[in-house]
Amino acid sequence: MPTIKDIAKEAGVSHGTASNVLNGKGNVSVKKIQLVEEAARKLGYKMNYKAKSLRSGATHSVSIIIPSIESDIYIQLYKGLDKTLTTLGYRTHLYITYDQPHNEKKIIKEIAEERVTGIVSISCLDDANAYYEEIQIPREHIIFVNREVQNAEKFISFDFQKAGTDIRSYIRTNGYTTVGIFADDHKYSCERWFVEAILQDLKEIDTKVLHVPLNQSYRKSFEFFEKELPEIIITTSLSRASLLKNAQFWGSLQKLPEIVCLGATSSTYMDSFTVYRQNYHLLGHNIANLMIQQVKHEREIDSKIMVENDGIASWEHVIQQADQKTLTILTIPSPTTDALHKLLPHFTKNTEIKVHLAIHSYEEIYQILTDPNNDSHYDIIRMDMAWLSWFGKEIFRPLLGLNDDLDRLIQSFPPHMRDNYSQIEGVPYAIPFDPSIQMLFYRTDLFEDPKIKRMYYEANKKQLSLPQDFDAYNELVRFFSKSHFSHSPTEYGTSMTLGRAEIVAVEFLTRYYAANGKLVDENGVHLNTKIAAKALQSYLDTMEAAQLLDESWWGEAVNSFARGETAMVIGFMNHVSRIAHSEIGNFIGSASVPGEKPLLGGGVIGISRNAINVQEAVALLQWVNRLEVAEQISLLGGTSANSLVCNNQAVRTLYPWLHEAHNMNEKGVRDTKFLNGGGFNTKKMEQIIGRAIEDMLKGPGDIGETIDRINSELRAFTLEF
Repeated sequence: MPTIKDIAKEAGVSHGTASNVLNGKGNVSVKKIQLVEEAARKLGYKMNYKAKSLRSGATHSVSIIIPSIESDIYIQLYKGLDKTLTTLGYRTHLYITYDQPHNEKKIIKEIAEERVTGIVSISCLDDANAYYEEIQIPREHIIFVNREVQNAEKFISFDFQKAGTDIRSYIRTNGYTTVGIFADDHKYSCERWFVEAILQDLKEIDTKVLHVPLNQSYRKSFEFFEKELPEIIITTSLSRASLLKNAQFWGSLQKLPEIVCLGATSSTYMDSFTVYRQNYHLLGHNIANLMIQQVKHEREIDSKIMVENDGIASWEHVIQQADQKTLTILTIPSPTTDALHKLLPHFTKNTEIKVHLAIHSYEEIYQILTDPNNDSHYDIIRMDMAWLSWFGKEIFRPLLGLNDDLDRLIQSFPPHMRDNYSQIEGVPYAIPFDPSIQMLFYRTDLFEDPKIKRMYYEANKKQLSLPQDFDAYNELVRFFSKSHFSHSPTEYGTSMTLGRAEIVAVEFLTRYYAANGKLVDENGVHLNTKIAAKALQSYLDTMEAAQLLDESWWGEAVNSFARGETAMVIGFMNHVSRIAHSEIGNFIGSASVPGEKPLLGGGVIGISRNAINVQEAVALLQWVNRLEVAEQISLLGGTSANSLVCNNQAVRTLYPWLHEAHNMNEKGVRDTKFLNGGGFNTKKMEQIIGRAIEDMLKGPGDIGETIDRINSELRAFTLEF
């Protein structure tokens, strides 16, 4: 095995330089980085990371101790911990106890030799001192989960008492008179709390309770089928529910009763069991963040934390029809429309309402909606959110009072969402359908590469980092464009779409808002001349090095990014979702746009003023926002206004930027109305700005003259209203 000394000799550099390169540290020139990397490859050198960490005094790792890898809850907890800790720069080591105390004690001794940063444990021991006496790390870095162990300093658990109370209500509501409970060992607090909460005040109901350790569960599951079955059986895990199904298949002629089980939140529908959901993936994510904040002294973890349950997913019928009716929805081609098309059979099965999608282009829908005779054929209409304030009143009927549940749904959206995606002068006419926001997407592999970081430092005499303003952004665009920096790893820094005036306007306005420009004041709509000149110059500076696309939409800019031609792209997040499965999917990073004044986009849906099937349309508006449906829309590449989809582990893994996008929405900007609340034609306003810039680009053009032209046309535009 070659040593660092051998690498240094082969590369012709000092031992310290070779060590810095191989450990990703120090200010080393690009030339020397290349020499060391080539020497390491030639000699077949591999870093001994464990020895390195022991020399530094810590392994920068976290040990995770769980009872088994067969249960869905333990798998999801581990995935949430591992993904987040890896992102934070920590490695994880997984240990399985099979709920055997002697196994866990052996594991503790092994961990004690590893100098770990922290431990997360679902323990089968009785006393936490078994950890504290053996492992020499701060006690607060050892977190016990679900099972409250005596003397534990830090304990985090789902609210199992609330879960038991909810299921007791479920039993009463459905009128069950005989109940079975299949749980883990009574000594574990989570099992005990859950079962005791179910049994409270159920004295008149015949109950059979089996508290069974993990290693006896298979055999004991057959006992439920030896006598008359209860009407419902409650289990504390999906794996125990599956054991019951297996026992019925092999050992009973009786029909399987309803089974309600605690289980990890999942997007997969199960027709065999009713699952009371607990989001273990999110729990793992949150525990990882809390632990590292504790380790870095950024936050003190509470000694006991109880986590809210997701509860029973509602797949019940929305509405029943005596005669089958058909809804027609006017919408644009989009990832969300594609997802909706795939899911509509579920709506039809549950409601007996057929749905027809009338899919038209952005421009065609604008023409349909501006023609008073054209929108009479649709029950539900999806329109761009920027059009809502201007002609939403003419297209939609008010939603308030149509249905109590719909009223509650509207109120559940945060104020900024209601203001931009629902209300016209304080009255709700629509609900958010596929809201979107501008974001900066970038290649994390490029921004984290030590050689590229050094190249940037040598070229710009500062560290490579995400841009906070458009001057820094343009500097990055030049660095990542071969036309300006021949050693760039990509052909272009970014792309710019020039085939439609409104898109040109959006690119300009992003820079204008970033410079604190205002578009609307008491005098109407106009640009601040000084700020607009700076924003337009910034736009031209980006163009100088960017890939220029003569396209009418953002799709090709996203495709170019996915092909690895560009290092960054500024775009609406719903367009980027479709490349999450591409070759660079794992390398897509996201951040706010420079200046943190992103434009809002996406669409709203409402019920047409001419709709005949109003209650059926109400049912669809409610259905499309239900969490389990919103999760499916997101997993299929669409966008949902339901922010809780970000808690779904599969959604978070595929589209990690969604959580950030929902948080950023409050900062989003899209001027669609005057200060008095009256709406204006945003499309026309953006066309005025975009066409003037397009004419300037054709040349000869002048920034000052272009801004004067825009303001002159915007004054006339304001007078129209």
